[in-house]
Amino acid sequence: MRTINALLLIFFISGVCLGQDPVKYNSTYFADIEATFDVKYGQSVTQAGLVQDLKMDIYQPKGDTSIDRPLIILAHGGYFIFGDKSSFAEECEYFARAGYVAVSINYRLIDVEGDSLITPKHAVIDAVNDMKAAVRYFTRDAANENNYKIDPQNIIIGGYSAGAITSLHYAYANRAEDVLEMGGKELLDYVKNNGGIEGESGNPGYPVKIKAVVNIAGSLHSADLVNKGEPALYSVHGTADITVPFENGLTGETLVKTEGSGLIHKKADKVGVKNLLHKLPNLDHSAFYHCDDCLDEMRQFLFEIISDSGK
Repeated sequence: MRTINALLLIFFISGVCLGQDPVKYNSTYFADIEATFDVKYGQSVTQAGLVQDLKMDIYQPKGDTSIDRPLIILAHGGYFIFGDKSSFAEECEYFARAGYVAVSINYRLIDVEGDSLITPKHAVIDAVNDMKAAVRYFTRDAANENNYKIDPQNIIIGGYSAGAITSLHYAYANRAEDVLEMGGKELLDYVKNNGGIEGESGNPGYPVKIKAVVNIAGSLHSADLVNKGEPALYSVHGTADITVPFENGLTGETLVKTEGSGLIHKKADKVGVKNLLHKLPNLDHSAFYHCDDCLDEMRQFLFEIISDSGK
């Protein structure tokens, strides 16, 4: 009898008993995934004036019958001058196997020889606008064909390095006043001339609301951009990062000063934004790729966030 009780306890802990699935979205729940590559989600114009189709790769759990799945959209790094959506294939597969619709996007990169202060700021605005078009692609689908069966109340964005900077500014620099603080009238005029705060990269008129942000070695113009009631935040950052500062400093090879995860999370704590910072002492810009438990911790944090909506 004691052996039987022990086995029942093991099954209960693993979420198998009583037909329940409490580990869905927080474990490797699906054995197989299916991926669709190079899906066009919008179109935009680069700083050099070239028209660019915006494309993404979409990963889904194979055989899933859920009709309200969480969505995570990730953006690659590369200083806003290089990089590709394929670099997040492994992480997208990881989240798809947990039950997410997981997406990796390409976005506009710098294609001009510009000012090392102004041009990178334009690149952030462009990338944010492109990411908003990607979110709208799915909220439009949810309101119409509903091919992807996503829950518009549980959308997460994130990325690494430049992709993290994009995601952080999407989430926390969402007003004209924020843009003025980032780059003055010149940057605000650039925003106004390129579709305003919502941008004009595609799928206009649909929601861009997000639930949480995943920040892997990213930074904000200022941690003070984070305000009460804004999206939850999970970050991974090496404290010895000299590419994107853990606290504050110049970013990449630009003259742009930003504030990193160390200061962003202090502000999030102060204003009551739910957050978790995984700092990796003495590691550099690639710290996330040397962290064995960060993905599982990230998934656990996001599980708690989406569970707030009844998942």
